[in-house]
Amino acid sequence: MGKGLLERLGVVRKPPLTLEEFRERVIAEILRRKPEAVVEREGDADLRVVDGGDGTVARAYQYYREHPRELSLVIGQITDSILFEPEPAKPEDLIVLVRPDSFRTGRDGLGDCGPALPIAAGLIAIVAVDMPSNYRFAPNGELTKELGMDEDAIWERAFANLIERVGLTPPKPKPGYLIGLKTDIGLASSLLALNEYWEHPNLADLGDLVVAPVERDELIVVPANDPMMVKALRNLVAQRDNSQFLCDRLLLRRNGGWEEFD
Repeated sequence: MGKGLLERLGVVRKPPLTLEEFRERVIAEILRRKPEAVVEREGDADLRVVDGGDGTVARAYQYYREHPRELSLVIGQITDSILFEPEPAKPEDLIVLVRPDSFRTGRDGLGDCGPALPIAAGLIAIVAVDMPSNYRFAPNGELTKELGMDEDAIWERAFANLIERVGLTPPKPKPGYLIGLKTDIGLASSLLALNEYWEHPNLADLGDLVVAPVERDELIVVPANDPMMVKALRNLVAQRDNSQFLCDRLLLRRNGGWEEFD
């Protein structure tokens, strides 16, 4: 019995696609939907449709590796995202996200990165537009033109929208337990950008804090003066690796600000 027949019967599984092969599948789907498109490959995982959208397939590829049976769905979703032509942004759609600095938008590095503020350990707070199926990261100056707002007003509204969604009251800690922060709407990492949240007595009374921004919607917090808890936090971070993974470094909350924790 040949290997091809065995694969069709599910006895032998095909090897997973490589990142390059996955990107080519996405490009093929783009061209199937839009035959006239000109697609340029950039780096190992990025692509750009000339006179159209752009994006990276890296996170979608990681999700596919975790859920290989959903290949067609993932290819369809990333293609939807790249070909999507958004409506102009509205103030109520602005939100502050925390992402690795590789999410800086624009193709000219720091000269065209959109509204972004450094946090620590390679993380930044960035203003995005919350669309129905994804977030839109706009190049520098694009939002000011669309909204008729200056950058300070954009930040103010994005933070106000964030606070309305997540609040400013952290949970009360339980002695001897890790403090897990989740929002169930994908915004836990954005809490890092809200100083008022960390100034609340539920957290501020613990003194300096060590925080693991392990996922987009999960932060884990321990008191910096508890070495056993810090060790447990390090072990937990070392075990995390999925499509929602955010950062493998720890942050130290001290004197009202963030710094990388060694």
